[in-house]
Amino acid sequence: MTSMITLSELSFEPDELGEGFERAFVELGTDPDGETPIRFTLVRYAPEELDGRPALFFVHGMTDYFFQAHVARYFHELGYAIYGVDLRKCGRSWRPGQTWHHVSSQSLYDAELSLTLRLLADQHPKVVAVGHSTGGLDVTMWAARLRVQDPELHARLSGVMLNSPWFALQFDPVTKAIVSHVFPILAKRAPMLRVPGGINPAYGRSLHASEHGEWDYNLEFKPLEPRPKYVSWLAGVMSEIKELQSGRYDTGVPTLLLCSDNADIILNPAQMRENAHNAHPETEVVVLPGALHDVFLSPEQVRTSALEHAARWLETI
Repeated sequence: MTSMITLSELSFEPDELGEGFERAFVELGTDPDGETPIRFTLVRYAPEELDGRPALFFVHGMTDYFFQAHVARYFHELGYAIYGVDLRKCGRSWRPGQTWHHVSSQSLYDAELSLTLRLLADQHPKVVAVGHSTGGLDVTMWAARLRVQDPELHARLSGVMLNSPWFALQFDPVTKAIVSHVFPILAKRAPMLRVPGGINPAYGRSLHASEHGEWDYNLEFKPLEPRPKYVSWLAGVMSEIKELQSGRYDTGVPTLLLCSDNADIILNPAQMRENAHNAHPETEVVVLPGALHDVFLSPEQVRTSALEHAARWLETI
């Protein structure tokens, strides 16, 4: 893993998001899950020099990647340096021979998140991690583990912003009990057994400009019909959620949670709010009526409110 590389040494090239956007691939080496060598992608919005600005880095959810150019431009205009991370096997980072978006443990993402923080902290006075959906769970648990495992690096993290984080399983109590018992066993015996069902495709159709939405993003990286998920992946998510809900973890930094007021097609915001204190005891929760699962992709009035709330919170940390 290229842990000693600096931000200035990365080979940035023009990115598909257009003018001002660049990307660099960062090698992570051998895949713990046994597929082809892994990497992550660091995307930045750099229409001008970024040194000296506080930085935000965005971490996507499952079957997703960084494409929210309007968010990057908004925060850039406010004086922030904006970065997006495409995690291993996701979006720009995928390679042939890899199962899209698959990891057997969400904690494996700690490698790219820690390296991103290390890279950015060398050039920016403050660094805030922004996690969406599964990425919100990943960022929360990474920050909490980092606080214990590497306090010196954790001290470079100024805050955590959560955009509809996946903090609970959306099952009734009986189903949850069955799944919680069965899936860890299945993950050992048949890790690549496909999970039946999946995410409601109505969400993707509500977003993309080719259907009912206003966003034109890469459908190879974020297909309308979410890609298959496997038992070992879901067992890993379940394990991470169980750890979060144990109450033993804390991001250790100011934490903001943005979510809708009711079901957002994908997750239940009430569960996010109920578990906000498990991320950080004083997590600030902002409820946005009518917000979509990704609050920054909501209808214009709602997403403007989300951006303004986030901007005001950033000024306080």
